[in-house]
Parts: sequence; structure tokens; C-alpha cells
Amino acid sequence: MFAGVSVLEHVPCNLCGAANETLYCRVGEFQIVRCQRCGLIYTNPRRPAGEQSAIYSEDYFVSSNPSVLGYDDYAGHAAGLREVFSDHLDLIQRFIRPPASLLDVGCAYGYFLELAASRGWSVQGVEVSAHAAHIARAQARAQVHTGTVSGAGFAPSSFEIVTMWDVLEHSFSPATELAEVNRILKPNGYLFLTLPDAGSLIARVFGPHWFGFKKAAEHNYFFSRDTLNTILSQTGFQMIDVRRGVWPCSMSFLATKLAPYSVRISNAAQRVVRALGLERSVIKFKFIDMLVIARKKTAEPGNNGKPDQETDTSPTRRS
Repeated sequence: MFAGVSVLEHVPCNLCGAANETLYCRVGEFQIVRCQRCGLIYTNPRRPAGEQSAIYSEDYFVSSNPSVLGYDDYAGHAAGLREVFSDHLDLIQRFIRPPASLLDVGCAYGYFLELAASRGWSVQGVEVSAHAAHIARAQARAQVHTGTVSGAGFAPSSFEIVTMWDVLEHSFSPATELAEVNRILKPNGYLFLTLPDAGSLIARVFGPHWFGFKKAAEHNYFFSRDTLNTILSQTGFQMIDVRRGVWPCSMSFLATKLAPYSVRISNAAQRVVRALGLERSVIKFKFIDMLVIARKKTAEPGNNGKPDQETDTSPTRRS
């Protein structure tokens, strides 16, 4: 059994509530299933929600086994993350410009919060890891709540923007978290999120061997565009745009990620990366994540959820 896990918990489908799933694949001690009613793919049984603090401890961000859980060195990804986050902010500012209120859910070390604050946004963060939240407060000089967004106690209509960068797949109840995000968003507020696309071409080609399924120790849900659209609609959102997201990855981290496929190749790749001094070199993958923009359905009359006219990028589905 996976280290630190004494009992795994069985859960019904978070999208439709059914307890009627079929086995999709196995990943170590975990199994990934598909709901027969709605098609949602999720880890079941899984680590209990009460183990969140143990999962996302300091060791998660400097993991001894990043091919299974966490990062080899999260801080070592800072340059690549900041570059991608800058692009994310450029996109957000097509819809709403600072000064405005922004909440980053799953803010990790606070790199996105720091950048947003430097551009004039009024920022707060939420982070389940006490270790990461402590660093984020110092990094961004912002208020960061330790825990989940549903436990943070924000007042209704508190934010114009909420972001969730590669967070939803880690949630123990995406429906609960998304409903809370909707509650704390202002009318005409927006949710921006990235997450692995379980319906992408590469996921369909690799099937049970898809990279996204290799993190079943920490990823609880695997959304396609269709299942994500359904859960967003159920929790009060309208999906207005979906496109390919960018996932930055250092060469050293990429080398460790090869381990689930071949330990020998992974070890050889790590040696080559170190020998060439490429540990911190960043590759940006555009075939793993999807970037989704959703608008709170209770929008007030006005611009109908579109960006400012001078930078209008009408909602489309981008593959």
C-alpha cells in the first residue's frame, strides 16, 4: 500500500452521485474508474480527505519520488511558472483590468499572487499546504488562507476573478469547491482554471498509460471538456472559452516523470540532464492541460461576458 496510507476510502461520482463505475486502469495501489452514468473518470478508492495535510507537506514540494507524488524541486520551477503566469494575467486582463479583486486557489508558493499584485490587482490566496502558504505570504506579501476555499469563510460576492491553476484535479470534492467559488464571485465574475485534459488526443492515444493517470496518489479527478462543462454548469457557471493550456516543466522534472514508464530510461535521462547542466531548462508543453474560462451565470446585463471590445476574443473551443 502507498506509504502513509492505512485505509483508502470509496466515494460515489462527484458529478452525478452514482456509485456505478467500471475499472479503467490501475496505478500502483490505486485504481482509476469511469462512471457508467456520466463518464467522469476518477480515482476510487482514494486517499482520505483527512490526509490532505500529510499529502501536501513540505516533502511534496521537494519530493524524493516526484514521478508518483509532488515535485522534485518546486522552487526550481519558479522562472518557468512566472513566465506562464504572466501570459495568464495578460489573458485575464482582456476581461477585467486591475485594480480589481483576485483570489488564487491553490496558490502554492505565491508566484502568481506576487505577479498579480505587482500589476495592481488586490490579491488573496488559498492553499491547503501550511508549508506553502507560509512561503506564499512572504513571497507575495498577501493574505493567504490555509485550507480549502470552502473552508476559508469568504463573504458572498468578494472577488471579480478566481483562478485555479492545476488545482481542481487535486480536489476531494470539485463540486463543493466550484459551488463555493461561484458564491464568492461577484456578478459577472470569472473563473480561470487549468487542468489536465483527459479527453485530449494524447490522452485518447495513450489510454490507461496517459501521463495524467500516473499521479493517482494526488490526482483525484480526471476531467474531459465535456465532464468539466457539466460540473461547471451544475455549480452555476457558463463555460465561455476552452483552449490548450501551457504546462511548464524543467528538464530535471521531466526526466523523473519518465520513471512510471521506464526506470532505466528515467535514470539515464536524469544523468544526461545533470551532465549537460540542463536541470533548470524549461520546456512548455501544450498538449497536457486545458485552459478554461467560465463566467458566473448570474451575470448582470452589460457586456454579456465578453472581454473589452478592443481586445475581444469571442468564446470559442480551441483544440
